[in-house]
Parts: sequence; C-alpha cells; structure tokens
Amino acid sequence: MENNIIILEDENGVEIEFETLDVFEFEGHTFFALAEVLPEEQESDEVLIMMVEGDIDSEDAELVMVEDEELLERAFNEFVKRDEESFED
Repeated sequence: MENNIIILEDENGVEIEFETLDVFEFEGHTFFALAEVLPEEQESDEVLIMMVEGDIDSEDAELVMVEDEELLERAFNEFVKRDEESFED
C-alpha cells in the first residue's frame, strides 16, 4: 500500500485506484474504507467498505466485498463515527 493507494480490479479486469481513508478493526474483522481516485475536476463522496479475508499480515490476505448487508451497514456506521471523531480532534 504505497501512498495510501490500492489498485483493485473490477469484474471486467479493469484496474481502479483507490485511496485508503481508514483501516479499522470491528466485530472481529479488519475493514478498509476506500475512495476511488478521480481526476482533479471530479468529486465523489462514495466510500467503498471492504473486508480483509485471511490474516492481514500474511501474503494470503485479500480484500473482499462484504456480502452480509447488515454487517456492511454496521461497518460503514463505524467508519462514519471514526471519521467524525477524527474531525473533532
């Protein structure tokens, strides 16, 4: 993860750059909050929450989509809470 940028491949094999906004532990899982890197004139407030599958310290670890909608919502709410707390500091 160089300069907080992660490159992921979409379902068509197209590489997309994402900026890592936060990495956090929640409910026994490690989550990444990501924002797509867009051209300077474009803005987006979309955040992609992905979960680490496997041991984060091993080469076998990978980022996966969160299939459980309720877990995804709780993880997103945790990200928002953490983000708001960082603004207060």
